[in-house]
Amino acid sequence: MFDDSPPPPPPPPVDYEDEEAAVVQYSDPYADGDPQWAPKSYIEKVVAIYDYSKDKDDELSFMEGAIIYIIKKNDDGWFEGVCNGVTGLFPGNYVESIMHYAD
Repeated sequence: MFDDSPPPPPPPPVDYEDEEAAVVQYSDPYADGDPQWAPKSYIEKVVAIYDYSKDKDDELSFMEGAIIYIIKKNDDGWFEGVCNGVTGLFPGNYVESIMHYAD
């Protein structure tokens, strides 16, 4: 008489957008000029799309949304960059370029 199957899942929220779910929202506080601690020359300015905690002393820790200035890109996929005046290495796939937003 009664079906023992579980009820269907609830519908997604009205404001749910599949494409936007993976986009990191950030505000570039340095859009009008680089901070004093930024290197005088850098390859690229990026935003962290994930948190990263360093495993070694020569690595850089940062939070999602942090602005990082890339000073070197290594062939192994690791980058060297500066964030809040601290220089260190980090995995390049943890960041996304924001240089194209400068237009």
